Amino acid sequence: MPMMKAVAVHEFGEEDALSYEDVPIPEAGAGEVLIKVAAAAVNQSDLFIRRQGNSHIGPEDLPVIIGREVSGAVAALGVGVTDFRVGQRVVAIPGMGGYAEYTAARVSDVRPLPDAVDFVVGAAVPWVSLTAWFALTVGGHLKAGETVLIQSGGSGVGVAAIQFAKRLGTRVLTTTSTQEKCDRALALGAAAAINYVQSDFVAETLAATNGRGVDVVLETVGGDVYYKSLEVLAPGGRLVSIGRSGGPFPDPEPVPPPGTTAGRFSVSAHMEEHPESVAFLDEIFRWVAAGELKVFVDRVFPLPEAGLAHRYISDRRNFGKVILTL
Repeated sequence: MPMMKAVAVHEFGEEDALSYEDVPIPEAGAGEVLIKVAAAAVNQSDLFIRRQGNSHIGPEDLPVIIGREVSGAVAALGVGVTDFRVGQRVVAIPGMGGYAEYTAARVSDVRPLPDAVDFVVGAAVPWVSLTAWFALTVGGHLKAGETVLIQSGGSGVGVAAIQFAKRLGTRVLTTTSTQEKCDRALALGAAAAINYVQSDFVAETLAATNGRGVDVVLETVGGDVYYKSLEVLAPGGRLVSIGRSGGPFPDPEPVPPPGTTAGRFSVSAHMEEHPESVAFLDEIFRWVAAGELKVFVDRVFPLPEAGLAHRYISDRRNFGKVILTL
């Protein structure tokens, strides 16, 4: 049986739960392509699964190979696949299996990677870009002329969301954990960047909006940040919650102030319901290739150092994406 190197999780836990080992190379099933992975992105959701699984992955499902976005070249075609060819450069969002030399992905989760975009940058784009774009436009109904607060502006989603919100013609406020990250967020086009370690982001946001608040909050942290984010909503404001890196979602969820709304947005659910949405990556990569969308790759780690990559993100050291290369 042909074998490959991969990073697997046999037991939920800290970074040492990531095991670099030999596993069988997967096969491309009907309607799938097998991808020789060149680079895989590390996401907060990977850290969450490694620690405790999620609603789809429990102890009974272990071992698993995590990693939900990759770039590489098509190595084999499953039955019925005509949209791609062997050797073609692609990106994919398989959901699982990315921390490996090979991964299989449904054709509906694969898009061509332009020659002008290298594999490391390619791996850094798909999931955070689709999350940011659809959370703002579908989840938050963000419109030109409005003001948005983007939490964790130094994260992969945050960096993309700042730029997309500017492209949509809105005024952007954001929060980050260091002055350096604040400066970089301002350079991306944010009107104000709040260091939440040194300042109360609620007071700073209200001050930056003359007490009115913001029309949309892209809430990526959870925990206490979710509660505090409700305090900065303007009349008619919408809070869109997409993450929980700082703690679980409130249960029960608090009632938002009168005249405002708050809810979760799952890009995974959106993509399952609207699989054609993955094609929007073609437009995003056109922006990347034209220099209209900046992609920040903060650090690159070799696959065997996946644990160090997880720790780097857990310590909130990154501005932009962290990538594993093979």
